[in-house]
Amino acid sequence: MAPRLTSSASEPPAAAADVGAPGGDDDSAVRRAPFAANPQVGARGQRTQQRILEAALQVFGEEGFYGCSIDRIAERAGCSRASFYQYFSGKEDVFQHLSGQVARQLSASSEALDLLRPDQAGWDAIQAWVARHAEIYRRYEPAFRQYPAAAQSDEVVATGSIRWQQRNVARIHSRLVTTTLPPRQLDPVITLLLESMTRADDMAGIVRSAHPEAFPEERVVVAVTDVIHRSLFGLDRDINVHPPAPQRPAALHFDPVIREAFRRGESVDELSRASRQTLDALMASGRDAFVRLGYHQARVDDVVEAAGVSHGAFYRYFTNKDHMARMLTANAMQTVFVVLSEIPTEAAHQGPDGRAALRRWLRRYNATQANEAAILQVWVDAALQDAATRSSNAPALDWGRRQLAAFLEPRGFGDVDTEALVLLGVLSSFGARPRTPVEVDAAAHVIQQGFLGL
Repeated sequence: MAPRLTSSASEPPAAAADVGAPGGDDDSAVRRAPFAANPQVGARGQRTQQRILEAALQVFGEEGFYGCSIDRIAERAGCSRASFYQYFSGKEDVFQHLSGQVARQLSASSEALDLLRPDQAGWDAIQAWVARHAEIYRRYEPAFRQYPAAAQSDEVVATGSIRWQQRNVARIHSRLVTTTLPPRQLDPVITLLLESMTRADDMAGIVRSAHPEAFPEERVVVAVTDVIHRSLFGLDRDINVHPPAPQRPAALHFDPVIREAFRRGESVDELSRASRQTLDALMASGRDAFVRLGYHQARVDDVVEAAGVSHGAFYRYFTNKDHMARMLTANAMQTVFVVLSEIPTEAAHQGPDGRAALRRWLRRYNATQANEAAILQVWVDAALQDAATRSSNAPALDWGRRQLAAFLEPRGFGDVDTEALVLLGVLSSFGARPRTPVEVDAAAHVIQQGFLGL
C-alpha cells in the first residue's frame, strides 16, 4: 500500500446505504410511538430531527460508530434523551437516516449525469459528476468513514448499500453511448471506479493534511475524471490528459514513532522463546481488540485480559496502546509495502506479456492486502478521526503514492503525481476483499487503459 489499502466488512460503493426513514424514501420527520398518537410533525419537529442528525454526524466523526453514544448526540443537538427517542430508536437508526440522505444525494447526482461519450462533452459530464461526489463526501465525510463499522453491526445498512450500488452501476451503464470495454468487463470496471472515488477522497484528505497545497480538491477531481474517461474510452491527449502542477510535491518522511516501530519489528528475532511467545500473544490479542472495538475504544485492559498476561508484561514491550497500534500497523505496512514495491513497472508497459504480469501481481497484491486489511483500516480510521494522527500517518500514504508515481512516470503524459494518488485509491478498493478473476481483469483494465493509456 500504502495504508488505506483497506476496508472492513463489505466494500461500500460510496459508503452509504440505500435506506432512509422507516417506511419510505422521503425525509419527512415522524414522531415515534408512544410519544404521540399522530406521528407526523410540523416544521419545528423536522428541524429538531435534522438537528439531531447533524449532531450525530459530528459525533460519529469525532468518536467513531462504536464510540458514539445517545447522550453525546443529544448533548451536541441541545435536546434531551426523551426528545432523541421521539425520532430515533438508537444510534443505528440515526446512521440509517444519515446513510439514506447520502444515498439519495448520490443517486440524484447519478440521475443528473449526461450522456457519456468519448468527446469533450462526455469528459465534462464525468467531471461534473465527480465534483458532485466530492461535494457530497465533504458534507457527509463522517458517514462515509464510519460505513464499514455500521455495516458490520447493521444488516439494513449493509444490504441497502448493495442495492444502491447495483442501481447506480446500472444508471451509469445506461448513460454510456459507446465504450471500448467488452460487455463482460463493463459492470466490474464501473463498480471498481465507483468504489475508488471515495477511497481517493479519503487518501487525498490524509495526504493533504501534511501537503496542504499539493493536492487541492479541484486537481483531484480532474485526475479522477481523466482516469474514468480513459478507462471507458481510451487515451485522447486532447481530452483526457491534463498537465501536472508546476512543482512536484516534496516527499513526506516517516515520523520517529513509525521509524522506531519498523526497527523494533526487525529486532524481535533477538528475543528469547518465552519473550517471543508473550509478545506474539499480546500482538494477536491487540490486533483482535483494535479490529473488534476500534482504535479509540480498545483499552490496554482488553489486550492483557485476552492475552492472559499482566499489565507489566504489556509495558515491557509497549509504552501505551498507541505504541502497540503503531507496531501492529508497521507490521502490516511492511508486508504490503514489499508487494507494492514489486508492481511490474516495465512488464506492465509491454503488450500481452505485460498484461499477464500485471494480473499475476494483482492477484498477489489482493491476497496480501486482504489479509492485512482489518488492522490497516483501524489505522486509517484513527487518521481520519484525529488531526494529529492524520498528519503523522500521511507519510505512509505518500510513500505508496510515490511508488505508484514512479510506476506511471514512463507513460510520458499527464499529472503523474495526482493520478498516483487516485491509483492508490483504486488499489485500496481492489485489495479490500478477495476478488474474482473477472474483477482482477477489471482492475488490470483500469490500470492499463485508465492510467497507462495502453
